[in-house]
Amino acid sequence: MKFRCDRDAFSEALQTVQRAVSARPGIPALAGVLLTASGQELVLATTDLEVSARLRLEVQVHEEGVALVPARLLADMVKSFDQAPVDVEEQGGQARIVCNNYEGTLRCLPAEDFPALQDPSGTRVAVKASELAEGISQVARAASRDEARPILTGVLLEISREGVTLVATDSYRLAVRELTATSEGEAKALVPERALSEVARAAATDEKGEAELFVEHSQVAFRAGPLTLTSRLIEGEFPNYRQLLPDRYDNRLVASRSQLIDAVRRVGLLARESSPVKLEFNALGVRLSSSSPDLGGAVESVEATFEGEDLTAAFNPAYLVDGLNAAVGERVRLEVRDGLKPAVIRGDGEAFVYLAMPVRLPAPVG
Repeated sequence: MKFRCDRDAFSEALQTVQRAVSARPGIPALAGVLLTASGQELVLATTDLEVSARLRLEVQVHEEGVALVPARLLADMVKSFDQAPVDVEEQGGQARIVCNNYEGTLRCLPAEDFPALQDPSGTRVAVKASELAEGISQVARAASRDEARPILTGVLLEISREGVTLVATDSYRLAVRELTATSEGEAKALVPERALSEVARAAATDEKGEAELFVEHSQVAFRAGPLTLTSRLIEGEFPNYRQLLPDRYDNRLVASRSQLIDAVRRVGLLARESSPVKLEFNALGVRLSSSSPDLGGAVESVEATFEGEDLTAAFNPAYLVDGLNAAVGERVRLEVRDGLKPAVIRGDGEAFVYLAMPVRLPAPVG
């Protein structure tokens, strides 16, 4: 195998696929990136047996062949190079890498030990790549990081002939995004958040293109631009999120999204550990406050339009900021029922909904 490629393109490709490399591989081959050169194309492949990535890259192939090279070492090596063409040649079980005045060799791993990766199959869904990237970024932030509850670490994909619904929750907040899509049928898939976030990275670079999803019984595959990513599904039943979505709220605040984000962040600086930010809604807008016995307190008012009865609710500031950041548009709607029911955050349109559970305030003394 022998090829020449652009340094930036090669480095970016290696950085992308190495995220599917196992941190503690059970077999040495899982620490490698499989390089397959044929025609005028190089295919880079990695897997940790849970997630696999394949990326196509245009190169100048001088000699076709296959080599399994230590992924992270090769990625770090190419990233350190100056801007110049990179030549790679495999011979005698070693990969020779040349760039400018640099020449190095890496001992190859046995290519026959690398697991065979299947082509995508199953129920096919086509969706605009930019919308998929936006939807994943809005929803994935609500997925749990607690591995003790694996079902909540994933993002639910509900696929129908009308579109795709993305859902995630960590039991403290819930994010739902509807996507317009073309599907061959109906399916459900609970996908690890880690895998979807990698899909979003690839899809975000293809502003006008189309992404494809292929859902099978035990795995899902995504094809966005030159990247094909396959992931095992999380087994288990996702919570019935639809029963949490309210039909309507009588109390609604419409405010500048950026002003509200800044205010929550500033006031939230003094909300330590389990301390919430308190929001007091009235005809003038909303008054935010927080206090800590050890640090002090903060108050800030945001002028806004409020419809409904005066009320007070408290929320985790980080969860509130996450929801406000995920919403799209200059204005944001914050809908509340009382201090005990979830608040709903919406931006432009109805495609995205974010629910944040309130923090119960202590009852006043006396």
